[in-house]
Amino acid sequence: MNSLILKNSDGIITDSKIIAHMFETLKANPGDVFKCTILDQGLCLGTIESLTKSECKLKLSEISPAQPQWFNLVVGISRPQTTKKVLEHATTFGAKKIHFFKAALSEKSYLDSKVFESAECEEHLLAGLSQAAIYGSLPIVKTDKYNPADSYADIPQKFILDLNATENFLDLSSSINFDTPVTLAIGPERGFISEDIARFHAAGFKSVKISSSILRVEHAIYSAVSQLELIRGRY
Repeated sequence: MNSLILKNSDGIITDSKIIAHMFETLKANPGDVFKCTILDQGLCLGTIESLTKSECKLKLSEISPAQPQWFNLVVGISRPQTTKKVLEHATTFGAKKIHFFKAALSEKSYLDSKVFESAECEEHLLAGLSQAAIYGSLPIVKTDKYNPADSYADIPQKFILDLNATENFLDLSSSINFDTPVTLAIGPERGFISEDIARFHAAGFKSVKISSSILRVEHAIYSAVSQLELIRGRY
């Protein structure tokens, strides 16, 4: 937990999991200072004024703006365990939106997974946001029974990961504007079939290759976003 997540700016934490983490892992005491993320408001430092087993009261510093989330994912639905990783780690990387859908080779029942229930989904998103400690909002999460490529037709700079592509992100770097979100389409565990890819191409997605290896869904996301971050030069 790199940042304490607060849902408002009153500086009071009553979430039993966070308080347990502060006692058991962080060994927190009054006077200790932690990074804080106030949802949809920004970032600050919080100094512990009091800490009990049921409540932590923080004195918050001035709130500073969080960094803007900078990419969208359109992901073929996969097993719940994979979905949990995508939710958490894509949030850490700075996902603005995560759109899961049933690709041709996806198992339809995965869309009914409990991972998409409000409380569980939020838990994974909050864990990712806490890990990042630089973003301030939870990404939008959406599910779809059909390929949603058409709905992205008017969105600029969109790419589909494709083993058969002849270009990579470095080849295309001069045309990517990081002031505008980048949208990435990634296949499910069994991959995209040609019809899936054709539909994305028809909506204006450009094929890119990020590796010669066949990657797991979550690894493809990490690899693609890492390559984009390097080009983006945020460091």
